[in-house]
Amino acid sequence: MRANLLLMHYARSPLDCPVCEADRLTSMADARAGICIASGVAIEDIDPASGYDHSRRGYDRVRASWIDLIRQHGASEFYEIPDVAKVRARWAEKRPDFVEGDDWLTEAFEAHRQFITALGRPCRRTSCDIHFTAPTL
Repeated sequence: MRANLLLMHYARSPLDCPVCEADRLTSMADARAGICIASGVAIEDIDPASGYDHSRRGYDRVRASWIDLIRQHGASEFYEIPDVAKVRARWAEKRPDFVEGDDWLTEAFEAHRQFITALGRPCRRTSCDIHFTAPTL
């Protein structure tokens, strides 16, 4: 079995024993940190409690992923918009210097408008706030 699949299996398999679960979570954080180090992330950019990458490269990658998702599929106040707000809030907690003045939704909404215009047809997602209601955040 590939290492990443095994890691994903253990990551989503919580244990009933609180001590065992704490140990599993610690092991998962250590595994994530190891993957970050192997990927070239500087140690000071790795959250020691979770093992997550909080580097500028990590931020840019997450941001680009959300913008691309919304570019292709639009956004809804029920799904993407609250999820983007949660992700941005997590980044603001860890790296406020990255998030300050960086409006993901404005860029994503404009990218979606351009994408739909290039397709030459109207947006077919009836829950798309970009085309059917005013955005809220």
